[in-house]
Amino acid sequence: MTGGLDLVGESRPAPAAVATAAGGPTVGGSRAATGHGRRRRRHWFSRLALRNRMAVLVGIAVTCGIAVVAGVALAATNLVLRNSIDTQLLQQAEVAANTTQFFVADGHKLLVLTPGIGLPLQVVRSDGQPVPPYNKLYSVALPIDSADVAIAQNQTGQSVRTITLGGKEYRLATVPLQPSATSFLLTDHPPTDLQLGLQLARPMSDVHQTLRELALVMLGVGLFGVAGSMLAGMFVARAALKPVDAAAAAAEHVARTQDLSALIPVTGTDEIARLAESLNSMLRALEASKARQRQLVDDASHELRTPLTSLRTNIELLIRSEANPTRALPAADRAALLSDVDGQMRELTGLVSELVELARDEAPVEEVERLDLAEVVAAAVIRARRRATTKDIVIEVTSAPSWVDGRPNLLERAVTNLLDNAVKFSPANSTIRVRTGAGEVIVSDEGPGIAPADQQHVFERFYRSADARSLPGSGLGLAIVADAVRAHGGTVSAGTAPGGGALMRMRLPLAAGPLFELPAPPGTGSSPPAAPTLGGSDAPPPADGQAIWSRPPGSPAADNPVDADWSDPGAGGRADTGRRPGPR
Repeated sequence: MTGGLDLVGESRPAPAAVATAAGGPTVGGSRAATGHGRRRRRHWFSRLALRNRMAVLVGIAVTCGIAVVAGVALAATNLVLRNSIDTQLLQQAEVAANTTQFFVADGHKLLVLTPGIGLPLQVVRSDGQPVPPYNKLYSVALPIDSADVAIAQNQTGQSVRTITLGGKEYRLATVPLQPSATSFLLTDHPPTDLQLGLQLARPMSDVHQTLRELALVMLGVGLFGVAGSMLAGMFVARAALKPVDAAAAAAEHVARTQDLSALIPVTGTDEIARLAESLNSMLRALEASKARQRQLVDDASHELRTPLTSLRTNIELLIRSEANPTRALPAADRAALLSDVDGQMRELTGLVSELVELARDEAPVEEVERLDLAEVVAAAVIRARRRATTKDIVIEVTSAPSWVDGRPNLLERAVTNLLDNAVKFSPANSTIRVRTGAGEVIVSDEGPGIAPADQQHVFERFYRSADARSLPGSGLGLAIVADAVRAHGGTVSAGTAPGGGALMRMRLPLAAGPLFELPAPPGTGSSPPAAPTLGGSDAPPPADGQAIWSRPPGSPAADNPVDADWSDPGAGGRADTGRRPGPR
């Protein structure tokens, strides 16, 4: 009897399992096709504008949210409706059990007279067999399972389950049925020991119809919500990306007009405002770099014009004299002219080298390392002494260990330029004093000095004071010093030495370096006195012409720190005048 019925809980093979069982190559091909389709979809999505991608993502998020809400709502509605139907069906089954009547045909055949409630009804015996209805035209065969038989036998409990009957879904309720004497019609001696169960089925078509209508309503609301959310997402994305559009427009304007002064308007303090600030900082840096390059080109063209004109004039004069033997230059004049040409070539070579050095508007590629500034000064002094010997200039060095973090070659170039400047302006048979310690390098000479009005400008590019314009040079050496010191976070300044010459002070940030202990003087058991110190970062900068070095207390030369000789071991430093031969 149950063979023609399909229960809802019956399992069927899954399509994926069938496809897998069909063969391995099909599965591999489907995976490859899926991966290709995913890449194609990703490529399509990446081609959308950012605001459109944001709108699509908002629409996807809203769609997922609506789908989850709709699924939960449909599941909850289905559960509530089924519980309500089950309760109502059990109540109807109890009423039907109390109103069902029986009829005994031919003295022993039991027939059931079903009440007219409009639902399929069946009475089950304790042996699992159904009681035949009196009118078979209205009979419906309902499935019987062990739970239904147990209810009929024990006359206790209730059962509700889902069945499929004729391709339609039903809810089937089973309740115990104990007929009384009044339940039998036209029977003088009704049986009193019957144990029966009553089955009542209710179709679920109305529930399915309700769920379909609810799903359609949710689908319409969901589509409207997704469309509205995508439109709202587009408007929100457009409003949020206005600063980005402004940044893009500014970048396009800069690329089109080369105008680096067109800054991006900054509103708010969010991430986009930070981006706009960063772009503005970049534009300002580019504008400053472009201005420096333009100024360098203008200054270079001005400075190159004079030596090139003079060189051209001298060479043309030599060519004319060689072309006309009757008007040849005297030997002395020709030698002087050739010497002038050689000097101009050297000056032009130096000017071009310094221009190349300044034109590198980029961070130095040399690695920063921990170094002793005294060793850097010693290397620069060796180079400067080669040029100082032509004027019998003596370079005295007084140094103490001074550890800084810097680039050795760049710092050596800066110190060398300071020394070359001192050699250039020092008279013959004079002395240049170099002192280093506590992160400072001080170079003083005995030349004419620098006028107070020019001391603030000597580190500018191509600046030459009125007294220096008659001397060879380009006015770029001290500018290279300023750039090198600035790259190390230091400062450089010009002043007047106590003897009237120029005094150049270069100050760099100190670094924590290894500690050195100097040996104690012979015959003493005490520690050596402290090393000489500069009027460094802890002391106010001295005025021009004032003492800038201090010696240990009790030193005989403490009253004259500029002219003092620090060669004594107790001073803690080392002095080198360059007058004695042999290694330093």
